[in-house]
Amino acid sequence: MKVLVNPTEQELAVALTRPALETENLENLIKEVFDAVNKNGDTALRTFAEKFDRVSLSDLQVSELEFVEAESLISEELKAAIRTTAGNIERFHRSQELRETEVETTAGVLCWRKAVPVERVGLYIPGGTAPLFSTVLMLGIPAAIAGCPTRILCSPPNSEGKIHPAILYAAKVAGIQTVFKVGGSQAIAAMTIGTESVPKVDKLFGPGNQYVTAAKVYAQRLGVAIDMPAGPSEVLVAADAIVPAAFVAADLLAQAEHGSDSQVVFVTDNEVYVKQVQEEVKTQLEQLPRAEIASKALENSTVIVCSPKVWCSIINAYAPEHLIAMGTYEEMIVEGTVNAGSVFIGANTAESFGDYASGTNHTLPTAGYARSYSGVSLDSFVKKITYQRVSNEGLKNLGNVVVTMAEAEELQAHANAIKVRLSGLDTLSKSFRALDLTNESNSMQSQTLDLTCETKVSSSSCSVTEGVSRTALVERFIRRDFRDIVPYSSARDECEGLGGVFLDANENGLLNAFNRYPDPLQKELKKAISAVKGFNAKNLFLGNGSDEVLDLIYRLTTTPFLDEVAYLNPSYGMYSVLAKLNGVRTRSINLNEDFTCSVADILLQSEGCKLLIICNPNNPTGGVLSKEELEEITTGFGGVVVVDEAYVDFCQELSLANSVEQYDNLIVVQTLSKAYGMAGLRIGMAIASEQWIAALNTVKPPYNLSSVVQETAIQRLNSENWKEVTATIASERERVTQFLKTLSTVSEVFPSEANFILFRIQNATKVYDQLLAEGVVVRNRSSQFNCSDTLRVSIGNIEENNRFIKVMQGL
Repeated sequence: MKVLVNPTEQELAVALTRPALETENLENLIKEVFDAVNKNGDTALRTFAEKFDRVSLSDLQVSELEFVEAESLISEELKAAIRTTAGNIERFHRSQELRETEVETTAGVLCWRKAVPVERVGLYIPGGTAPLFSTVLMLGIPAAIAGCPTRILCSPPNSEGKIHPAILYAAKVAGIQTVFKVGGSQAIAAMTIGTESVPKVDKLFGPGNQYVTAAKVYAQRLGVAIDMPAGPSEVLVAADAIVPAAFVAADLLAQAEHGSDSQVVFVTDNEVYVKQVQEEVKTQLEQLPRAEIASKALENSTVIVCSPKVWCSIINAYAPEHLIAMGTYEEMIVEGTVNAGSVFIGANTAESFGDYASGTNHTLPTAGYARSYSGVSLDSFVKKITYQRVSNEGLKNLGNVVVTMAEAEELQAHANAIKVRLSGLDTLSKSFRALDLTNESNSMQSQTLDLTCETKVSSSSCSVTEGVSRTALVERFIRRDFRDIVPYSSARDECEGLGGVFLDANENGLLNAFNRYPDPLQKELKKAISAVKGFNAKNLFLGNGSDEVLDLIYRLTTTPFLDEVAYLNPSYGMYSVLAKLNGVRTRSINLNEDFTCSVADILLQSEGCKLLIICNPNNPTGGVLSKEELEEITTGFGGVVVVDEAYVDFCQELSLANSVEQYDNLIVVQTLSKAYGMAGLRIGMAIASEQWIAALNTVKPPYNLSSVVQETAIQRLNSENWKEVTATIASERERVTQFLKTLSTVSEVFPSEANFILFRIQNATKVYDQLLAEGVVVRNRSSQFNCSDTLRVSIGNIEENNRFIKVMQGL
């Protein structure tokens, strides 16, 4: 490394110049690549793969089998590290979500802003000298949080036509399912233009070499946005002699090993200390596998010895991608720095933390762009749209101001657009007046609710308050355009099935057991369910399976393309499917490695969502939140809490079904499929306040449960000792649990309060296949978040459980 002592400004400028990149004919080469991809599509990509990656590819897209294979090729330790890192990245980026507020700039003029996800994002992950799987997490996780509907990834394959397994596993953890074996500038061209296989995107993300960087700049000319102009990685370390020399040397080498074109800068105030650091660099360099690359990078690097008084001016002039501040002058450096991508403070804070696991994003501006660019964040994946609404009052108050300004700019049409509205104020149609009055009424009602609701924890749910009806409190959670729906009235509603001659429902007059529509109110079935389960029939809504119930809750409460639903991850897969079907964005709250999550984390990560769905006991983990935790979440959440209690009959003390009248934002969902042995009848239910039940009935299809289903369910409910049945299942669950714990291949059996057990086992997919070959069907959950090498076994009858145990013993 070159050492400068008290350099002049001119010497500094020369020393801090980034390594020059070879640019001769670079733009022409990039243009040729783009032209080839534009003309020949996938064929061009395969040709480039043969030329640069020395591999012939039949399929450009990574298959599901390759994802499974990749997971089996990396260690459990690395998987755990990736999952931990993913959790930290998600927590940090979740904190960047902001709830926009409406602002009344002038009386009657309402303005607000909303974040909308970029629809199609393309992520580029280098795979040349180092497989940067950490970058997959840094880009994929905020893209998922933002709700970008299309997220694709390109990375160069090796000579065997494979992408590094850690890249694929990280992609899976980050929720990226579409990965292409395409590298270099041709990958950028493919995502910019689109080919038969690779879709065109709206914005490009990710680091790369000079060709990738040049290709991203070229893509901008074609109308595709990029995260930032990125070049070779760099670091500036500012430290004095109280910091161990080994720390500084390690930080310099950590950056130098990125590539021979990387640059490291060391700023200090002591020449003796510089020699100590140089000796440490030499010692540590000899131990590095990438010593040759790091050595070349050090040739382009500089040590500056000068007074700490000028350190900040040097830092701001250089504008480093990474700044490490250690020692006596840490606080001074932090306060005085205005140009840096990311700052690492204190002797313990190696830059490697930011590169991997602290949670901040490591995709940062290089080459001095930190003067004007930020690093990648949640904002990188969204667009901010502004909105405004002007009432009659606003038109009167602000209209003439606009007219005056428009006429001064000699834009008469702009002025006329206001004048025609002002002149028509007294003759507006009744419909427009009514609409305006309705909007003002809704606004006043909202303000009244804000004043009268009891605020708890984070000013969220409201208890029933004197002066505010429960109906009004519930109504604020229902999407605006559904609030005036008049529920469909079927023929039987009017007479409730009384009479002898039925000529009201367009039925076939042929008399048989099925010629009549079933009672739409399902009264007898509700009574039977209430008698067995112990809650009031007036709080009960029935659906064709709990999936229909959940679908109707989504439909009733969330506005497509505006609202967001949060749920724990891993959990029941239909939550995300139903969200997509209803045009609702999703936010998954990742559980910790032991499948737990604190109330504070749940509330923080779900803030701003319209719905929060909690499966309790959770599927597939079997874990539970206590009743007190659920009540705290319901009180603290600002939207509707849906507690899916599909398995609660095995731990009834956790149920909130008898608490629904206490909370205006709580809906409990249950089923007869699990503890009551009626999965084939498809009966689901919502338990909620009477106001919620009335609201759900406005969107319920008529006659959604058949006569046969209702009659069979009533008979079944009255024919068994269900407490004895659930006790037997719980006993069998314990027996199977204890058996699984005796198997040497089983590394973990997760505690369960449901009628299933999740366990981690060596070669889970192989064991699944072997069980299947013996006629025993379990569920392979290995593809879900945090569930690598796990199987889920449902508790059957004693004979079925014995068969499972016998087959497992023989494997």
